[in-house]
Parts: sequence; C-alpha cells; structure tokens
Amino acid sequence: MSARDRETAVALARLAAALDGAVLGLGTAALAVASWVKYLAASGQLRRIASAPAAAIPDLRSLLAEYGGGGGGGDQPILAAVRGHVRASPRGKYLVPPGSGEHCVVAKHTQLCLFNEWRGIFGWTFDLHALFFKSIKEQIITSFRWVPFVLVDPENMTGMVHVKLDRAMQPLPLTTVYHKLTPVDSTPYTLFQTIIGNGYPIALLDEEKILPVGKEITAIGYIRPHKASVEISSCPEIPFFLSDLTKDEMEAELSSRAKTLFWASVVLGTMSVCLLGFATYRSWKKIKERREARQAQEVFRQTTDEVTDDQSSDEEAGEMGDGQLCVICLRKRRKAAFIPCGHLVCCCKCALIVERQFDPLCPMLLDVSLITPRHCMVTLIVCEPEDLN
Repeated sequence: MSARDRETAVALARLAAALDGAVLGLGTAALAVASWVKYLAASGQLRRIASAPAAAIPDLRSLLAEYGGGGGGGDQPILAAVRGHVRASPRGKYLVPPGSGEHCVVAKHTQLCLFNEWRGIFGWTFDLHALFFKSIKEQIITSFRWVPFVLVDPENMTGMVHVKLDRAMQPLPLTTVYHKLTPVDSTPYTLFQTIIGNGYPIALLDEEKILPVGKEITAIGYIRPHKASVEISSCPEIPFFLSDLTKDEMEAELSSRAKTLFWASVVLGTMSVCLLGFATYRSWKKIKERREARQAQEVFRQTTDEVTDDQSSDEEAGEMGDGQLCVICLRKRRKAAFIPCGHLVCCCKCALIVERQFDPLCPMLLDVSLITPRHCMVTLIVCEPEDLN
C-alpha cells in the first residue's frame, strides 16, 4: 500500500469513528437499505424471468396467439425466452472489423489510455480525484456499430426472430477478438509531469469485441409480431437481454444474488443497529456527565460565595486565639464540623477541599494512633464554635 493510500485509509477510519461511531453506523445503515432495495429488485427480476415461457423459434407465433388471447389479440407484447444462433437479416449486411477481420453483426471498439501515478521526486501530487476514483483518469473512447440480425434454429429453419437492439441497456455477450497494448512515447511535458508527481499516459490499449455470426445465445424480452415473423426487444425490468446463459442458468444466478443480498442486508442492518445504539448510549452518557458537571459547578459557585461571606466576617472579627484557627490554613476561624466524628477543626473552605478528596478523612485522624478502618466524615456542617459546647 502506498503512502497516499495509507493516508486515505487513516482519514476514512477517523471519519468512520467520528461521533462515537455514529457516522459508521449511519453508513452501515445506508448500505443495509441499499442491499435490501437491491434484494427486492433481484427478487422481482427472478419472478419475472421464472414466469417467462421458454419456446422454440418456430413455436413463437403460436405462443403469441395463446398468451395474447388469439384472434386479433396477438399484438400484445409477451415476455418470453428463446435460444438460437446469430444470423444476419435476410438481404442484410455483415460487419467486418479491421482488427480481426471476422464476420459479425455487432462490433465494439474501445481505446483506453492508461496512466501511471507517481508522487514525484519531491513527493508532490495534484491528483485529488485519484484519492477515491482512480479510474477517472483513464480516458475511454468507444465506438459501437451493429446491423440488423436475427436468431434462427439450425435444426428447423422455418422461422426466425428479429432482434431489436434499440434502447437496450443490458450487457451483450460479446467476444474479445483483438487486444493490443501500444506504449506512448515520452515527451518533455512527460518529464515535467514526473517531477511534480502528476499522472502521465504510458500506453494505449486497443480492444475489439464482436458478436460473431453463428454464435448460440439466449434472448429474453418482449416478443411481438413483425411482418411474417416475430420481433424481440429488451425488457428494462430484467438484467438480461442477450446472454450466453440459458434460462435456467439465469434463474440460478439471480437466485444466488438475491440470497447474498438478503443476508448482507440482515448482517449490515444488525451491525448498524448495534453501532447506532452504542453511539446513542455514549451520547446520552456524555450529556448526563455534562449536566452533572454544570450542577456541581453551580453548587461550588454558591458555596464559594458563602465562603467569601464567611471570610469577610472573619476579617471583621479581629484577632483570634490559636484554638480557634483552622488546623489546615491557620488563618481563618473554625466553622465546619465533620460528621460523624464531630470535630470542629476547619474553616468552610478547607472543609470543602477535604470533602472533595477521593478518600476524605477528618484532619484529626491523620494521627496514626487515631486512624480507624471506617471513614469518619460523610458530610459537612457549618456552625459557630460555641454551638458545639
């Protein structure tokens, strides 16, 4: 892992742990919701594909008449699956890509510019997008060509199915027939990019994919009457249109995907509930501690005001004897008595300091001979010396 990747991982970990894990809990909850939505979509797609009838190419006309109610109702589109071999349309043309020279009906040419990412000799980089999306720098140029084609059954050439690729968003079962990596020559500008650490192009990847004539594929979509034959178009609610898989293999793949998404949503949902519960408990505990701290500060402020008043009254009292001075500060009058021992040996301020200690004990018990196992101070009372006589 590079230094930049480590820095990114540390930043993401700090962000996830922010607010006592609440950010990580919300992110996990979002993933759980997204997984559940995908599970519902995959389940719906599985039901649609499972309900679609699989028919041979010569039987599609009768299938339209049966599901469409027959007798003029055959124009209604029906979701069905059919398997056949690729052929060009009657009196149609083939495509011959320059890279492979093979006959095909669909040709896709992709040119990918590959970049090298280096931090440079000074460790600088201006590649902010690559911190999260490194593929953004890869420039892709794609050309897509196709000609009308049909699916036929080699064993029974009495019928054909015209394939309509317009507005089809599903991936196609293309075969890679040409693959070439061409290095890019260095330029003076490349040297400058290397010094500052910016990515620079190193190669061009040319790739050519085709749908060859004679390939056996499965088409699943809406079928409609088309002149003397049948036309099939894509169904946007399902993830397949033209595929190498059979109908049973499509159902098995969608079933496995639905199970994975279901359990992923359950696990992520449980984790998000635990994380959010922990974050809520920590937040409630912090709020409680802050409230108690504010209350303690208020009590301390009030007590300090009382101590200030007592100090002013002590200053007005004039000189006192040694037996009336606080045993801790030796400056103020004794006014605080400890309970349950009853010793009147401290002023109010020093008594409050003793009370807030972790193991509060009466100052008179500091003598080893008077130490007892039991604490001899629980609360404080403020009184005048003559009140204890």
